[in-house]
Order: sequence, then structure tokens, then C-alpha cells
Amino acid sequence: MICLIGTILKERYYVIERIGHGGGGSLYLARDMELGIFRAVKEIPIIKKKEVMLMQRLDHPAIPKIVDCVETEEDCYLIMEYIKGQSLEEILCSEKNFSIQETLARGKEITRVLEYLHNRKPPVCYGDLKPDNLMISETGHLYLVDLGSAMFDHGKRKRICEGTKGYAAPEQYQGYLSPRSDIYALGKTMEKLCGKKKWQCFLYPEFFWFLFRCTRKQEKYRYLDMSAVQKRIQKLEIRYRTVTWRKRFLEAVAAGVLIGILFLTAGLLKREEFSVAISEVTDLYYEARQYPENSGERKKYCATAEKKLQDLSRNYREKEQQRRIELLLAWNAEFLDETEKAALYYENLLLYDAEYRVAYGEYGMFLLRIGQKEASQKLWKDYKKKEKTELLEEGESRNLKLWEEINEKK
Repeated sequence: MICLIGTILKERYYVIERIGHGGGGSLYLARDMELGIFRAVKEIPIIKKKEVMLMQRLDHPAIPKIVDCVETEEDCYLIMEYIKGQSLEEILCSEKNFSIQETLARGKEITRVLEYLHNRKPPVCYGDLKPDNLMISETGHLYLVDLGSAMFDHGKRKRICEGTKGYAAPEQYQGYLSPRSDIYALGKTMEKLCGKKKWQCFLYPEFFWFLFRCTRKQEKYRYLDMSAVQKRIQKLEIRYRTVTWRKRFLEAVAAGVLIGILFLTAGLLKREEFSVAISEVTDLYYEARQYPENSGERKKYCATAEKKLQDLSRNYREKEQQRRIELLLAWNAEFLDETEKAALYYENLLLYDAEYRVAYGEYGMFLLRIGQKEASQKLWKDYKKKEKTELLEEGESRNLKLWEEINEKK
């Protein structure tokens, strides 16, 4: 992308300086020579042209208006209303910390504009909510700026994650974006506004629980939609205006004990939940074995198992959970006689989890089963080298033990 400083777009907008970057391109300050006022010029990749045209239809007081558009062979340039003020990130950098009441007030403003976006047809997912993309004008009005990462939600689909680390929801790193991804980022943004006063959550346990609910790793455990989030914020505002400090302190002590118990229970429930989910997948294999190899029925069961495992992979991110899921995906592919796919699962597992001892035995025995003795021997040499340098963690399995016995006899 070229630098626009000094360029005149449409013989009208003189680009003065670059004032930011994000959402796939730069943001410039320009002067509208016809009206004598400042405009913001946002650089957007041409591949987003269709979405950009739809964005022009947005009309909300917290979204800078798009007044014009300039198109080249590679890029689009949005000519927008220029908001003079500071971003919330700049305000935070100036050592300003927001009180719980101020955080709730700003949070309510943000939910209103996000609810507007989510209620479009089709829904618009903002995708990169963070303090840096929230501007406070000189009159104190909040604006949601830089819609370069926004996309229309036509159902889940693969895409490149354009969110920001620390604010982007876990599913965005898997290539998915939904309105609930914005709820996650909202929770992270409100948490950031509390700054060094996060200890206040002890006195405001309901607010702490609200943030926890917004930022759950699994989408299904977050609030249903932005309307539900907004209603919860309004209830918290009313509660914190009417409850005395002494009563709040006593409630916080009791709530702290309860939250501790809930966290402990949540951990146990999550492990139990994962075990149940995995058993549902393995049950499919027992069903599949009733049918002949390469039969349509067997393939149907295995396809269902693969889809369930891929869903589990997005929802359960702990190392041991990911390992088990990846091994089952490999076994599932081998069960369908898709050896190349099975090998790919094993190789990915060893690539991103090189210290996982068990995976070497599983992959090594797989290679022997498909007649790849030389590849198995090469893997054995790599395994022994890592074992000698103590790069492998402890672990064992039936296939690992069998593979070691076969190779040590040679």
C-alpha cells in the first residue's frame, strides 16, 4: 500500500498526515477543500469492497459517517467524518483509571452501538473492539472508529483473524467471528478500563462475575447477545447507586467465598464435561464397527466423529485435551483408510507439541501398519535423540511400549 501524504483524492480531499493504522490499512487526516473541514481517510483492501459498500449504509450517532469513497485497482479509501479527541487507550496512558461506575457507563454506550451493528441484516461483527478503537470527542461523546476489521455474519466461515491479542476471542484464532466474539472483547475492554483499580472487583463481585461471563473461552457460556449484556449493565448501575459501602463490603465477603467454590466446581465440571464429550465420540466408533469397511454407513459415523472432534478442538484448549483430540482425529482418519490425512494429524501434533512422548509411539506404529518402515526408523532416531537430551516429557501408552520393543530388538 502506498503512502497518501500529499495526495489529492477526487480532486477534493487533500491528505495531510497519517494518524493511525489498523483494520488492514492506514488512517489519514485530510482536508475537504470544498467545505474547508477535516476528514478522516481510511485505507481498505479492495477485497473488502462489497462489505465497504454495505458499511456506507450504517447510520448511528456513535459511528463516524462515511461521506465518500475512492476506489483504485488495489484499495478503497473511505472518506469519513473526522472525530477530534482522544482514544480510551490514550486516556488510560495518561494514568487515568475509570471507576466501576464510569466503566459501566462507557460499557453501556459501547453495547448500544454494538447492538445496532449486530441487529443489521445480515449482522455486522465489529471484530476488533479495544480501547484504541474507542474515541471520546471533545464534547465527551463516544465513537466506535476503524470498521476495517468488521465483517458481515452470514454464518460461521473461515477467515483471517484481524483482532488484537488480548482482546480477540479464542474462536477468532480458529478463523471464526460471531457477535459473541464482540461480547468477549467488550469484557476485556471494560476490564482494561478498571486499570490498577481491579482490586475493586472484590467490593463489586457482581461486576467481577459479569466480566467473567463475558470473557468465557467458549462462546456458548457467554451472554446470548448484546441486548442481554446491556440489560445486565443497567442492573449493575442501579444496584451500585443504591447499595451502601458497608453492605457492599459484607456482601463481597460472602460472595468471595461463593465465587471461590464456583471456580473450583467449574474446573471439576469442565473436566467431567470433556470426558462426557469424548465418550460420545468414541461411542460413534463402536457403532461404525458394525458396518463393513468402506461402507456408506461407516463413513457417515466417522464423518460425524471428525466434525465433533473439530468442534471440541475449538472449545477445549488445555494441552492434554488438545492431545487427546488430535490423536482421535488421526485414528479416525486411519479408520477410514485416509492414511495421508492421518499422517498429517500426527505430524502436526509432533510439530506443535514436540515433547509429547506418547505421540512418537502412536505415529511410529501407524507408519509400521501402513508399511512405512524407513519412515518409522527415521522417527525412532529422532525420538532417541530427543530422549537423550531429555527433551521428552514422561508418558506411556501401549503403542509406545510396543514400538520401543520392536526397535530395541533391532
